[in-house]
Amino acid sequence: MRLLFTSVPVHSHLAPMLPLVTAARDRGHEVLFVTGPDGVWHPEALGLPAVAAGPPFAESAGRYRRSYPAAVLAGLSAEERVRHLLVHGLIEIAAAEMAEDVVEVVRAWRPDLVVAGPAERAGVIAAALAGVPYVLEDFGPPRSAAFAEPGWRAVEEVVTGRRGAGGGRGPEAGRGAGGGSGQRLDRVPCLEIWPVGMRPDDTVPGGGPGGGWEFTERWPLRAEHLTPEPGERPALFDDLPFEKTVYVTLGTGHANLPGVLETMVRALHGERVNVVATVGTNGDPARFAGQPPYVRIERYVPQERLLPYVDLVVCHAGAGTVLGAVAHGLPLVVAPLAADQYDIAAQVVRARVGLLADPGEAANAGGLSADAVRHAFRTVTGDEGFRERAAVVAGEIAAMPGPGEVVDRLVAYAGRRVHA
Repeated sequence: MRLLFTSVPVHSHLAPMLPLVTAARDRGHEVLFVTGPDGVWHPEALGLPAVAAGPPFAESAGRYRRSYPAAVLAGLSAEERVRHLLVHGLIEIAAAEMAEDVVEVVRAWRPDLVVAGPAERAGVIAAALAGVPYVLEDFGPPRSAAFAEPGWRAVEEVVTGRRGAGGGRGPEAGRGAGGGSGQRLDRVPCLEIWPVGMRPDDTVPGGGPGGGWEFTERWPLRAEHLTPEPGERPALFDDLPFEKTVYVTLGTGHANLPGVLETMVRALHGERVNVVATVGTNGDPARFAGQPPYVRIERYVPQERLLPYVDLVVCHAGAGTVLGAVAHGLPLVVAPLAADQYDIAAQVVRARVGLLADPGEAANAGGLSADAVRHAFRTVTGDEGFRERAAVVAGEIAAMPGPGEVVDRLVAYAGRRVHA
C-alpha cells in the first residue's frame, strides 16, 4: 500500500511521525514524506523518500507575525492565542501555501492513505480534494470540539474554494475522505501519543464522552522517538560533583528567548544538584559565562541521550520535552511560554507529575522568577509522589501500541475506506 505522510517542517512536529513512517517502510509499504524545504532532511537522514512542498516555515511564520503583530494579540487569552495561531497561521497561511504542492504530489503519486502530522492541514486539504482516505497524528492533550471548530471551518473553506476553482475531482472529490458527501472533515481517526494518565478530565466544559472532543475516535500510538533506549553515557556528565542532575531546556524553538533559560539555570545555583542545559543549535553558550563547576551548558544534544542520566527536568512544557521526561519516569518543573504549552503545563499539574513555576505570561516578557522556579524545584524534589506518578505514566506510554501495530491498523482502515 502507498502511504503519504505530511508535516509542518518543524522538528517537534516531524519527530513523532518518523518512527511510524519507518515502520511502514519496514513492513513493505511504499512511503513518501512531504514537508517544507527546510524539513526534508529529517526523513532523508533516515533513508526515507521525501518531497519538499510550500515555502520554508520561517517565511510562513513571518507572514503570520506581520499580519498579526503582538499588539493585535495582546488582549487574547492563552487558549485564544493557540486557536488564533492554528486558524490564521497554520491553516490560512502555512497550510494554504503548502496545499498546492501537496495536491500535485497526491495526484501524481496516488497514495492509498494520507497521514497528516500535528497541526498540519495541507495533507487534509489535498486528501479531501482527491478523495483519498486520511487520518491525523497529534502530539498533545485532546482538545474540545468547541476549541477545534474554527480550525476545521477554515480547512473546509480552503477545500471548498479550491473545488470551486476546479481543484477537486468533480463529484468524486472528498468521497471517503471527509469534506464530501456530507461527512465532516474532522470525523476521522486521530493517532494519539499522549498518555491516558495526562489527558484532560472528562468533566472539562466542552469535553468528555459523547462527542465533546475534537476527535471521537483516537488510536493510541507509543511515542517511540521518546521512549528509553540503551546507549552510552555522554561524556558531558563526566566529573560532575553531585549525585543528582537536572536537565534544563526550552526545546528546539524557544532557547533564544532573552533571559528565560538563564533564569532557570540561576534558580538552581546552590541547590547541590548538577545542571545540564541545552541552548539549541543556534544558541550561544557564551551567554552563560561564569557558571559554577556543576553546570554544563551545551548547544544541542538529543534529549533521548540525556534523559536516562538525569533526575528531573525544568522546561517550557513543550510536548516532546514533557513526554520524553515522563516516558523516562522523570518529574518536571514547567514554565510555559507559548502556543499549547499552557494546556500541556495544566495537564502536568493535574496528573501530579510536576509543578508550574510560573503562569507563563510573564516569561514572554523576560519576567520569569528564579524564586518561583526554585520553589517549584524544591517542592517536587521533596515529595517522592511526583516521581512515583511519573513512573506510572511511563508505564502507560510503554504499554501503548507500537508503530508497527498501528501501521497495520492504518492499512486495514484505508482498505475499508476505499471499498466503502
